[in-house]
Amino acid sequence: MVILAPMVIPAKIGRYEIKSELGRGGMATVYRAYDPSFDREVAIKVLPREMLHDSQFRVRFEREIKMVAGLEHPAIVPVYDVGNEDGQPYFVMRYMTGGSLSGWIEKGKFTIQDTARIIEKIAQGLEYSHRKGIIHRDLKPDNILFDSNGDPFISDFGVAKFTESSGGLTGSGTIGTPAYMSPEQAQGGSEIDGRSDVYGLGVIVYQMLSGQQPYSADTPMGVVVKHITEPVPEILKVLPSLPPEMDTIIKTSMAKDKTKRYPTTIELAKALNLLAFGNEGNITFNTGLRSGVYASPTQQPSRGIMGLVVGGVVLLVAIIGFFLLRNQLFTAHEQPTPTTASTAPLPTLTVVAPTLEVVEPSVVPFAPFCTADLIPALPEVKLTQSFCSSKRPYVSITIPDNATFEPLDPAASCETESTSGARDVISCTGTGFLVFDLKVCTPPVVANEDLNKCSADATFDSANQCCVPSPPEGPGCTLFTVNLKGCQ
Repeated sequence: MVILAPMVIPAKIGRYEIKSELGRGGMATVYRAYDPSFDREVAIKVLPREMLHDSQFRVRFEREIKMVAGLEHPAIVPVYDVGNEDGQPYFVMRYMTGGSLSGWIEKGKFTIQDTARIIEKIAQGLEYSHRKGIIHRDLKPDNILFDSNGDPFISDFGVAKFTESSGGLTGSGTIGTPAYMSPEQAQGGSEIDGRSDVYGLGVIVYQMLSGQQPYSADTPMGVVVKHITEPVPEILKVLPSLPPEMDTIIKTSMAKDKTKRYPTTIELAKALNLLAFGNEGNITFNTGLRSGVYASPTQQPSRGIMGLVVGGVVLLVAIIGFFLLRNQLFTAHEQPTPTTASTAPLPTLTVVAPTLEVVEPSVVPFAPFCTADLIPALPEVKLTQSFCSSKRPYVSITIPDNATFEPLDPAASCETESTSGARDVISCTGTGFLVFDLKVCTPPVVANEDLNKCSADATFDSANQCCVPSPPEGPGCTLFTVNLKGCQ
């Protein structure tokens, strides 16, 4: 065990002016600091000097820097800068002014609806990291932070693990926080995957709703043993007012056998949304822009077949319309009596009916594609300024205030600086002469009853009652090329 001695707070680290210490863990210290270049507060995570001699801790800390710097997601605390101060590595993150989830839990229990909203965003960030092969392994309320708007972010990937890693840094030891640790992680298993984070998220859901952790013991090891051996506690015994389905959600996410848990954090979030709001919600695997209501690609018919099916529907509608129109014309001019008019269409309808039965099973819900000249609205992106500060290039860009953004190069980082009218001002930075694409999206609003009217590669246009093909970037998304200047 490494014991950190009392440590004098430095006045500066790099260009950053240290204001106070936010916290200390087994591997790093986090400071609250001021960045004079951007006139903003930041959080700086530093490997303490007394730890520099330990090669294992240094390698793990430097690995965290590279890992977190490569994660660009709206639900993960962004990294602004990395550096080395007299051999002491550090990285700079957004300072989260809204506190941690643990602080919120101390103020009172959460409703099912508020729990679902928070878990939905955290689940998307976790699924994003899982798809990059990174398992967090230390999910807990202390590591879920909030910004000034109340939006949650995942922090502290210090004990995260690459799914393809040999585990050389951690060996066979147990890493994580006992109260939130999955059984396989508690037993030091090497086969850790995203379902271990599903378990941790399930523990957090239990605590958000009940105000307490599912297991307690006199020692941390006693808690670990309970996670491995004891059944999942019934939350209804703690909070009988909850619906029975909530007990099922928690027991599924915290199943001892990981094969019986939700396969992804997304599926856990969908189950919560369904219970809280009556629908699974708009959940994506990466940026929160894509609705999750469509079936997977393996369940969708091919685009060619879909075109034939839609074409068949259009042809069928045209034939039916022709016969109905003809019958109305003959009824109006040739057969005025009600008796004759009522019998004339019958032969036509009986001929068409078998055709309707053939196409009825799966085609009817889909709307036709829009005409090629209908161009969907995309967010307006404007470059307003390009400058250098402390020999580092920056650009200022304006986007719609309801838009999301994501730099598609891990060497670049962007953040919201201010809002003016209906526009957000964001700043981006990176290495000199870097050219990267900035993905900006304003997700189209689709009514619940229209969600399934288009295939997964299209979005329903409510105004024109047709399906608009989605661009490769996603519905309502555009790519804006950013060119950073060189600074000397």
